[in-house]
Amino acid sequence: MSGRYKVRASEVLVDTRLGTGTMRDAVFTTCDKAVPDYRFQARELSFLPGNRIHARGASLFLGRFKMLTLPSVKVAVGRRGFSTDTFPRPGFDKDDGFGISQKLTLVDTDRLQVGADVRVTAKRGLEGELESVWGVDGDLAALPGRYLTYESLRSSVLTMPRTFGREPYSPAAADTSGIARLRQFGRFSLRQRTYDVRNTGLLLYRQPEIGLAYTGSPLNLARTCLDPRLEIYPTVNVSWGRFRETPGAPAFTGRTLLGVVVGGNILPLGPRTAVQPLAAYTVAAYQGGLHYSTFAYALDAGHITPNGSIASVRYIKRDGSGASPFLFDTINIAREFQAAFQLRVGSQVIGFVAGCDADKRKVYDWQGLVGYHTDCLAAWVTYDNLLRRLMFDVALVNL
Repeated sequence: MSGRYKVRASEVLVDTRLGTGTMRDAVFTTCDKAVPDYRFQARELSFLPGNRIHARGASLFLGRFKMLTLPSVKVAVGRRGFSTDTFPRPGFDKDDGFGISQKLTLVDTDRLQVGADVRVTAKRGLEGELESVWGVDGDLAALPGRYLTYESLRSSVLTMPRTFGREPYSPAAADTSGIARLRQFGRFSLRQRTYDVRNTGLLLYRQPEIGLAYTGSPLNLARTCLDPRLEIYPTVNVSWGRFRETPGAPAFTGRTLLGVVVGGNILPLGPRTAVQPLAAYTVAAYQGGLHYSTFAYALDAGHITPNGSIASVRYIKRDGSGASPFLFDTINIAREFQAAFQLRVGSQVIGFVAGCDADKRKVYDWQGLVGYHTDCLAAWVTYDNLLRRLMFDVALVNL
């Protein structure tokens, strides 16, 4: 087993050859404090292959207070340093009402992950997605940079940072040589919520979708030693699937899709500032003979501070042609400005992202995050104004 953690137990049995073991009356934490911010107390704690621990009869303590008791809980350790799938996530939005979400890990190895994100809601019942990802040419660790989509801006500022404090910006400090660039994925979804400005209640069924995604090395035409967290990746995606959306298409329709994004840093503005023009092309062919394509060009400007605070602004222009049977495949906003920042002050994190329709001169959505981070525990709340969605999250750090 690897990772930074502390364990105390009344009885220990360890197989050093396999890296597994079992402990009785165990206490587990990744905190450095004498009184940890969190700890698990378990009747039995097992170290499993694949860098996972399994606690039976486990109680979770935050500080000195017992928060909940679980008959069984499994946690990955030693590879990602950040786990958001341990606890349920309560929330509310205007279309689903009150709900609770849970990420379930089914398979978790260095190169293969299978998991489900399940949500039970008051108004619509069960929603969710089952997803598998296989690293064809390496491990499935996260790459440090960014992508072109609005969703990528949201993910970069509306999730808690995995580390805190001063972080090196040298590309050598973020070695990606062993990380998979080519990944095979498969998805199966049931009433999955889909982000669409024109219909916030749009639900998508993928049964199934399979494909390949390739992430290239960022293009740095300015030849500046750029912080890797600012870089935007060139990507190629190929997929096939059967889809149905509600409201909308009454039956499943097959779709084959190709998507390409290219771009690069063009100005020598130092290691913490980048200006990156990008272009994207997507073409989809549907069962029955329909075709739909989009072309977009964009300009992104980003800056990151020594403590990891980040700000980004983008302009994106999109054009579409052809016809699609699906609303989720077509263009939401033809011309838009996007802006985002995540500010770190001590143990506090504040994030904000907004999109503005340039033709209507109107902000169509904004979202915010407020969070708190210690050496071993992160907690935060996010709000989406378009969906009227409020969500709470807790993550264990340094696993």
